[in-house]
Amino acid sequence: MSRREQIEKDKQALLAKPWVKNHPIFTYDHIAEFYEMFILYAEPRTKKADVRDILVTAKTLGLTDKFPIIAHALDDLASSYDDAVDFETFISDLTAKLGNPFDQKGRVQLFKLIDVDGKGTLDKGDLHKISEELRFNLTEDDIEEIIHNVAGYEAEDVTEEKFEKYLGKRVQRRQVEQEIYRNK
Repeated sequence: MSRREQIEKDKQALLAKPWVKNHPIFTYDHIAEFYEMFILYAEPRTKKADVRDILVTAKTLGLTDKFPIIAHALDDLASSYDDAVDFETFISDLTAKLGNPFDQKGRVQLFKLIDVDGKGTLDKGDLHKISEELRFNLTEDDIEEIIHNVAGYEAEDVTEEKFEKYLGKRVQRRQVEQEIYRNK
């Protein structure tokens, strides 16, 4: 069996695992793409990769300037490892760094990740930067509406507490809607 065929076989086995289907953040396609990227850096015998190598390539390609939030998460992740890791550990740790919106700790982690300056608040400039990085193309009115919906009408920024509370309500509402849809 060729190396490419073995990689494809391993990928299909990975994607058949229950945690892939039920992942709280990444879709099946995201995990498949992450795997294809990860395996390029993995040692063939152990199937482990050094995340620092992935980060160096991202920096070389200018991706850290283009996607500073993700780069910040990868940088934190890379500095937390002493050695190469397997793919499942990488995804699990990346999920923890990005923040799982389905629990309070994860929502707080998500806020800290996007609060790149560490101010403890998100203002219009921060939300505009995030919007550009994630390709949401939000207008100034959209950003102002977000701040008002999360923090109140006269607010100029969003605190960690209000962010977590608002996101928690949104996630809960989405879960209820999904349950209603499943029961139809």
